[in-house]
Amino acid sequence: MKRFIGILLIVALMLTTFVGCGGTTGGDQDNNQGQGNGAAGESYSIRLGHVTQVSHPFHIASEEFARLVEEKSDGRITIELFPARALGDDRELLEQVMNNTLDMAVVSGPVFSAYTPIIDTLQMPFLLNTYEKEMAALQSDEMQAILDALSDFNLKGLGVFEGGMRYLASAKGPIKSPEDLKGLKLRTTQSDLIMNVISALGGNPNPMAYGEVYTGLQTKVIDGEEINLTSISAEKHYEVLSDVTEVGLFPFPGIVIMSQAKFDSLPAEDQAIIQEAAKEAMITVLEKLPEIDEEARKNIEANSDVKILTGVDPAPFEALVQDIYAEYEEKDPLIKAFIEMAKGL
Repeated sequence: MKRFIGILLIVALMLTTFVGCGGTTGGDQDNNQGQGNGAAGESYSIRLGHVTQVSHPFHIASEEFARLVEEKSDGRITIELFPARALGDDRELLEQVMNNTLDMAVVSGPVFSAYTPIIDTLQMPFLLNTYEKEMAALQSDEMQAILDALSDFNLKGLGVFEGGMRYLASAKGPIKSPEDLKGLKLRTTQSDLIMNVISALGGNPNPMAYGEVYTGLQTKVIDGEEINLTSISAEKHYEVLSDVTEVGLFPFPGIVIMSQAKFDSLPAEDQAIIQEAAKEAMITVLEKLPEIDEEARKNIEANSDVKILTGVDPAPFEALVQDIYAEYEEKDPLIKAFIEMAKGL
């Protein structure tokens, strides 16, 4: 009996020591979300993932966001960046944030269409066809209403990091009119809206993950893509393309999202810091995008024989996509309100 009691005392002591050292499954889960739990005045880190290379506007904006958060919090809050698909592709990042296993991500807008059509609003064809219009639209009440609606999916919508205006690119010659699109297999993002746009323009849409596009062009599985200059430059698509047509189809937004549960766990002061930093970074990079695009253009031209066609009349392209507006305005009142606002810019 004495030996039995002695063993019990030793086990109890070991358990007490283990708990005192933080050896619980709850502690492991906290580590997945960054150090610290966001209590007032506490220092902690937040993990943010995205899919693009470090020269891409998504990463440039993420770096600016991280700098602003650290500055506004006097160094208490650190944003750890994981670029270039280090934590998964867009769909995986979105699901991780929704499931509260990743704190934050910048996720390409079209990926949200698997859950809701409201983000598609930003990519209605030829609606936001200049960065000036986009700047105004992203700071509107209608945009804020769309971001707020993401809470239905355990997401805190913080803002939009623009990746660059989308153009038509081909490995089989220039695209000067919709006629030149007929029969071309064009990679699109995995979005019903963008596939419908390419179909309406006469192309053959082929949804494909971002990281597979280079190989798809190289092996001729696809003939071209809808893409921005920054991605062509960063991913070296200029090695497997021949022509780019600068007809602005739509912008390419990266939605800055945070797990709603994670956001709600933070003190009000830190919530305000994160929201302010996201909006300021959004504006800063949008203002720099013409310069960023020009740098990408120079890199493409310096490293390839790709021909970049400018001055193409967008009217024949625009005429083919008008029915898409009526379809999407019926999907959600938030979409209709945003389109009406944007048309007035």
